[in-house]
Amino acid sequence: MKAVLRTRIYEEEQKSQFEFPVGKAETKSDCGNYKFSFKLVKSQGKSTYAPVLEWIAERRPPAGLELLTLEWELPSHGIKEGRIFRHGYQSWSLSASENLQDSDISPKLGFLQFSQENIYSEHAGEEGNWISEAYVILLPKNEDSKFFAGAVSKGEEGVKFKILTSPSSKKTVEHFFDGDIRVVYDFHRFEDFKGNKLPLTQIRVSKFTGDEAIFIKNFFAELAKNLKVKLPETQVPTGWCSWYHYYTKISEKIILQNLKELRSKNLGLKVFQIDDGYQAEIGDWLETNDRFPGGMGLLAEAIRSEKLMPGIWLAPFLVRKKSKFFQKFPEAVLKDRDGNPVPALWNPNWGVDYTYSLDVTHPASKEFLATVFKTIVKEYGYKYLKLDFLYSALLPGWTYDRSVSPHTRYADAIKFIRKVVGKDIFILGCGAPMLPSIGLFDAMRISCDVAPFWYREKSRILVKDRNGLCTERALINDITRASMHRTLWLNDPDCLLVRKKKNSMTEAQTKIMASIMSVSGGMLFVSDDLSLVNEDRLELLQKSLALQSKCRSKTPLPVGLGTEFFPSALYNPSGYLGIWNPSDEKKEISLSLFFPWDKKNSIDYWTGKKPDSLEIDSRKKILKIEMEPWSTVVLHSGKLS
Repeated sequence: MKAVLRTRIYEEEQKSQFEFPVGKAETKSDCGNYKFSFKLVKSQGKSTYAPVLEWIAERRPPAGLELLTLEWELPSHGIKEGRIFRHGYQSWSLSASENLQDSDISPKLGFLQFSQENIYSEHAGEEGNWISEAYVILLPKNEDSKFFAGAVSKGEEGVKFKILTSPSSKKTVEHFFDGDIRVVYDFHRFEDFKGNKLPLTQIRVSKFTGDEAIFIKNFFAELAKNLKVKLPETQVPTGWCSWYHYYTKISEKIILQNLKELRSKNLGLKVFQIDDGYQAEIGDWLETNDRFPGGMGLLAEAIRSEKLMPGIWLAPFLVRKKSKFFQKFPEAVLKDRDGNPVPALWNPNWGVDYTYSLDVTHPASKEFLATVFKTIVKEYGYKYLKLDFLYSALLPGWTYDRSVSPHTRYADAIKFIRKVVGKDIFILGCGAPMLPSIGLFDAMRISCDVAPFWYREKSRILVKDRNGLCTERALINDITRASMHRTLWLNDPDCLLVRKKKNSMTEAQTKIMASIMSVSGGMLFVSDDLSLVNEDRLELLQKSLALQSKCRSKTPLPVGLGTEFFPSALYNPSGYLGIWNPSDEKKEISLSLFFPWDKKNSIDYWTGKKPDSLEIDSRKKILKIEMEPWSTVVLHSGKLS
C-alpha cells in the first residue's frame, strides 16, 4: 500500500510519499516530516480503515503549510470488465451505472463543472479511469463478488475514490501507485498546528454477493447511524412550487392567482412555495422587485390564511455585484489569492456576468445571514426554506478563516443557519454536496432539475454535460438515490409536471415521471399553473398524490441499480413495484425478485387491471413483463376494476 500527500508552503507545492512495509499499518514519509497510520477492523467480510495523518513534532513544517490532498492506495478490486456505479458529488451530479471500460467525462465548460460537480476533482476523461464521490460499487461481468468502497464517517475533508481498470506503467511521481483503486482526501486548508494528529474519514472496503440495492440501503442506514441522523417528525411534504411554469417571471398577482386556484382544486397539498423571481437582486433577499409591491410578509400571511405552510426559495450564499451586500462588504465576498471574486455560477436568468459567493467564514457574512433568516422566518413567517446553490460555500478561495477546510466551512454555515431559524423550520438543501450534508437537512434534492422535455438539449450534449437538466437525468438519480429516503433525510425528487401546455413531454413520459416520483415516496410538489391543467392530467396528479401517500413512510429499493443506466424498476416496501420502459423499443423486462413479492401483487395501479404479459414465478423469484415503448405499470395487490 502506498500514499501521496500533496502540500504547499506559501507558493511551493510539495509531494510526500509513503510506502507501507508488508504487514505494517504505519509508515513515515520519504521526507521524514509526516507519519501515516491506520487501524483496520475486519468483520463479516468488511474491512474498515481508520486512518490518521500526523507530522513529526521535531520536524514540524514552518508556518504557511497548506494541506491539499492525500491519495491512498486501497486493496485491489481486481475487476477488469463489468460495470461501475459512479456516485455524483452533489444534488445535481449524475449518479448511475456505466460500463467500466468507458470514459469518465465531466462537462467541458468550466462553469458547468464547478456548478454541477466537485471543483476539487479532475476527471481524466480516459477509458477505465473513474472518480466516484463518497462511495463506489464495481460489478464484474461474470458472477464473481461485487466490490464496494465508501466513507462510513464524516471528517473535515472531502472523500472520493479513483478507480482504474488497468493501472498505468509510467514511472513518474504522478504514477507512483501500483493498485487499481485509491481514496482521495481533499483538505485544501491551512494547518493551524493545534495538534500533531489529524484523524481522517473512515473507509469501508467490502466484497459482497446479492443485490447491490440491498447492500447500499444497509450502507446508508449504517452511515446515518454513525452520523446520528435524526429524521424530521413531520410528514413527507407535498406542495406547489412556482418555478417550472413561471421560472423568474413571477409576480405577486401570479402567486395569489395560483393560491386561489389551489384552493378550488382541493388537492390536499401542504406547502405553497415561492421560488426565484421575487427578490430585487441575488443577495438582496429582504428587498422585493416592483412585481411584489406588498412584500413577502404579506404573501406568507395569505398562504397561512389558506391553511398552507408558506415556503420560500433563496440562494443564501450567492451575491451579485449589484447587490447591496457586495457593494457594502466586498471584503466578505469569496476571493482568490489575487483578490478577485471567485465565480460561483453563470446563470443567464440573472444576467450575462457571473454570480459570486459569500466568504461564509467572514463575520460580516454571518451577520448578514443571521439578519436575512431571522427576518424571513421570525418576521415574515416562512416555515419551509428551500436553500439552493449551496455548493458555493465550498469553492476554493482565500477565506477569512483559512484554518478550516471548505467542507467544514460549508457544514458550519448550514449549522449556523439552523441555529438562527430553529429546529422546527423545515429546511430543504439543493445543489448541495451529498456526504458533507448528511445530518444537516430535513430533506435533500437528489437530482438535477426536471424540465418540460425528456432528453438533454443538443447544446448540453455538445459540451458533454452529463448532468444537464432534463427529466430523464433527474429520474435516473431519483431511482439510484431512492434508498437515501428516510435513511439520510427525506428525498426531494424535484417537481412533477403534469400540464399539456408549455410541455414537450408526451403523456406516456409524464406518466413514467409520476410513477417514479410517487413510488419513491419522497416529497411530491407540482409546478404547473393549475388553471391550465385539464381534467385528465388533474386526475393523474390526484392519483400520483394518493400513491405517494401510500409509499412515503418506507425506504424504496432500486431494481437494476448496478446493471442499467436507467434502472427499469423501483420497489417500495409498502407494497408497490413500479416498472417502466423509457425507450422507443418494445422490451421484455425480467426482474430478479430479491425483495418480498408474490403473485397476488399483479394489479396495475393506473389501470386497475392485470397486465396481460405479466408472469411471476415465486419459486424462481423472477418477474417478467412485456413493456410497450414509453409504458409504465405500478403493480400492487389492489382490486380489479
